Amino acid sequence: MNELNQQEATELGLFIGELLNIAHWLFIMLVASGLLWLASLTPIFTSIFISILLELALWACIFLASFILAGNIVAYYYVLGCANRNLDQFIEQNKKKAGK
Repeated sequence: MNELNQQEATELGLFIGELLNIAHWLFIMLVASGLLWLASLTPIFTSIFISILLELALWACIFLASFILAGNIVAYYYVLGCANRNLDQFIEQNKKKAGK
């Protein structure tokens, strides 16, 4: 049972590491969109190219944030399923011990 718990913890740790990597890219996109927004306020840099880049950066932020949200929901239900499975195994073992 400890090997199963170790494997579940390893898988969850890798998944959370990937979510943190995506959060890092979300931060970079937020900084880039902020800089593009500041550049769009100045009359020298105002162009259709800056507007398109700003819109793409904002859509990327929305996509990454929704991906992180979905990943957190998946991780929550993974942990919930692992806890229920471990609890069921524990109850089964105790019923067998009590029956002996």
